[in-house]
Amino acid sequence: MPIFLMGLHVLLLNLDEYLFNKKRGHSPYETVSVISDGILFLIPLLIATFVTYSESWVWTYKILAGLSMLSVVKNEFFYRNLEVKERFIHACLYVLHPMILFTFYESWTHNYFKEHTYFWMVQILYFGLGMKMVIYQLIYWNYIHEKP
Repeated sequence: MPIFLMGLHVLLLNLDEYLFNKKRGHSPYETVSVISDGILFLIPLLIATFVTYSESWVWTYKILAGLSMLSVVKNEFFYRNLEVKERFIHACLYVLHPMILFTFYESWTHNYFKEHTYFWMVQILYFGLGMKMVIYQLIYWNYIHEKP
């Protein structure tokens, strides 16, 4: 199930980007917001993937995961005139966001990697795809996309 959730998340992010965002463009605010959302999402994943579990890290993870969720949801207050299909994709992404954060948290707290190293590799791949998306957003929307 976690692998399905991560795959669905990657698929929906790319559909949103290539079917909707490129067509309507980004405001400078949206560009900064998308990049900061990505970074805030990746930091807790980084902790769960590469930091040995300890009680001292739990609150750090939970606070960062909470900030990540708030950061993503705040965007809906600023979007105007989005197509229904794009709103649906955003709604799906908002549901997946905490599910993925929880999946990483559970695997981290239960040391799932000890017996299932393949899942750790999947999480590293997912983290890498997340980094690729943040870097892509930074480069494409700041340097490649022609502004009107």
